[in-house]
This record gives sequence, structure tokens and C-alpha cells, in this order.
Amino acid sequence: MSLRVTVGIVLHDSARDIRACVSALAAQTRLPDAVVVLDNASSDDGLELARKAMPDARFERSAENVGFAAAHNRVIALEPADVHVLLNPDCRLATAFLERSVEALEGDATIGAVSGRLIRFRDDSPDGGPLEELPDDVLDSTGMVALRNRRVLDRSSELPAAGRDPVSADVFGASGAAAVYRRSMLEDTAFHGEFLDESFFAYREDVDLAWRAQLLGWRCRYVPTALARHRRRVAPGRRGRLPARINRLSVANRWRMIAKNELTAGWRRDWRAIVTRDVQILGYCLVREQQTLLAVADVLGDTGRLRARRRDVMRRRRADDDDVLGWFGDRSERRVG
Repeated sequence: MSLRVTVGIVLHDSARDIRACVSALAAQTRLPDAVVVLDNASSDDGLELARKAMPDARFERSAENVGFAAAHNRVIALEPADVHVLLNPDCRLATAFLERSVEALEGDATIGAVSGRLIRFRDDSPDGGPLEELPDDVLDSTGMVALRNRRVLDRSSELPAAGRDPVSADVFGASGAAAVYRRSMLEDTAFHGEFLDESFFAYREDVDLAWRAQLLGWRCRYVPTALARHRRRVAPGRRGRLPARINRLSVANRWRMIAKNELTAGWRRDWRAIVTRDVQILGYCLVREQQTLLAVADVLGDTGRLRARRRDVMRRRRADDDDVLGWFGDRSERRVG
């Protein structure tokens, strides 16, 4: 029996990208069973453009910007399916993306998420470039890689694509730009029906979900034949050009996900690396980004909720310490046949 697939797209001033995104979705070799487009209080006409490009989709509008996480939770609830694809409007899927992703899920019930092969938009093309990979392309993400200091980065990001990460592998998690999730994994990792942690608002919610999934024994498979192009706007080297609110969220959400998901054995093994990273963050904020220090108050005000979520995931944890901690610094992938 074929898995039912829903694709969810959340817009926020995304008129520049949405037509190309939806056009690529309509050209899939395995079409989605449902598409939901939710506008998160945009000031542009992105929702109307999407409606014209894909009139059979379901369209919703939020009167206020509730954030990426809450908006996608709403989308997931609107059109339940076996597979949910969280797709950024600045991402264009190659024609076989959904087909190859669903094949991976159908072939192994222990796989809870799929990461495709994301390559960067090309500066020399108004629509980001062709949907096939070119010899001089640059990678955007082939899944997540986790470090001992608890930074979680896009695997192979900004490296030449040619010849890199050519085979399928298990990875820590999937980039939220084009993440494919099994519904049963989302339900298993949810807290009181909340799939993505809505307190994150935006940024790192995909990492938090990936970490929880690892604790509960779910796997994420990188599928190199599931190709897409992504216009990367937020990256580690661009911090100085980002709005203050994004930088504040990024720091607060780092601490939130550590507070919720870190193992006692992880603290014992890696506390020096974790603390060193946080001292670096605080020092940078003191010198360059004083407003970001408000992230400390954000997290302290969230202590009770963080404790409740931590108790829930640790009570239900199925993966052993070594299996989870092996992702942090010792490996970025596990090869599969």
C-alpha cells in the first residue's frame, strides 16, 4: 500500500520564491496527495501567487506570524498523512525528490526521516539554476552533522558538490528546508500533540526534532538521488547581516534544545566543549551583540516547560547512551547498503 504524502509550505513574505517552488512540486514523478500552503501574516502577495500556480492545493492564512514551528504544526494537523514534507518556499525539488524519499521510507520502517541532497541556488540564474546537479555546484546540505560542543551544522555545506556524499547513509537529521518525516515518528516524538517545539518560533526546531528522534531510536536516511536546490539565507558566516531577533532566537534555541535533550553521560563526556562554546557565545554577545544577551532571560523564563519536555523524552528514551553520543563528534554518518 502506497504511503499518503502531504507537502506543507509556510510563507512569510515569500512572493519572490513561491511560484518556482510550486511549479517544481507540480512536476514531481510521484505527486503529493495533498499540498497545504499557509501564509504566516505576510505583507506581500505570495499566497495569491501560490493559489494561481497550484489552485487544487489547500490555502490558509494566519492573521499573525506565529512562527515556523507553530505554522507547520498547524499544517500537519490540517492534512494528516503517512508522510509529511516540510518544504521551504525558497526550495525547488528535482522531479524525483518525493519518489526517492518515499521509497526510502517504504523500504525500512525504522527510518523516521529522510534528508535529500540539497544544493545551493546558483547566482548566475534567476530561478536558482537547473534542477539537475552541475559540475561546479555547491552543496547546501546532505543532512546534519553534530559536534561535541553541540553545534549542529549542515553536512558538507558550502563544499563543492562534485563527487561528495554520493551514497546513501544514516545521518543525524534532515535540514528543515526540505525535510521528509514519517507521521508515526512525528507522533512518537511529539509532546502533548506538538510536533515541532513552538517556543522555538524559528531556527533550530529541525535540530531539536532530530535529536529527540535519535533519543527515541528513529533513524534519518540521506538519499542522494532526492535532489533539490535551496536559497540559503541564514548561515554561520552571515551572522552580522541577520536581524537581531534571529540571532537572539538562535542562541536561546541552542540552550533550549540542550536543556531538553542532553544526556547525563553527554554532560560528563563533553562538558568542557559545551561550556567553552557557550563562553564564546556570551563573550561575543557582550562585545558585539548585547541585545542577544536577552536570550538568557528567554530560556530562564521557559524553565518549567523545558523540564516537562525533558522528563517526557527521557522517560520514553529507547536509544542507549553510546548510540546517541556517537553522533556528536565521532561520526557524521553511517554508511548503509
